[in-house]
Amino acid sequence: MTKAFRLAGLLRLRKLQEDQAAAALGQANARRTAHGRRLAATRGALADSGSDPASASALAAAAASRAASRSLLLDLQALAATLESDADSAQAALLEAKTAASPLEKLAERHQDEYATAELHAEQGFLDELALSRREAGE
Repeated sequence: MTKAFRLAGLLRLRKLQEDQAAAALGQANARRTAHGRRLAATRGALADSGSDPASASALAAAAASRAASRSLLLDLQALAATLESDADSAQAALLEAKTAASPLEKLAERHQDEYATAELHAEQGFLDELALSRREAGE
């Protein structure tokens, strides 16, 4: 039995793909978390911006500001949904990469076990032969 696993190159490729998918998931989660913080900070800043308009022009400015703030929040929420979708896609890609690597990992483990068993069998045969030759030499 040969020591080299014939599919070792493919297994390395699958592990590399799995590592890349894990990195992509980490980046997607980091973007999602950072955006969540930005969204919370924006909501907090907008909630704290209370105003008592003293004139009609101040009231109109406050209304325009609230409309712009609402538009900003809607844009941020849409971006949050997109980032959530990206993170879900990255999670699915990681699962797919792990699924592709798993059978090869099992084959590699089985190959290693078979190789170890064959080595132990060969060693036992050598020891048996050595013991037999010593017994024959001693008689």
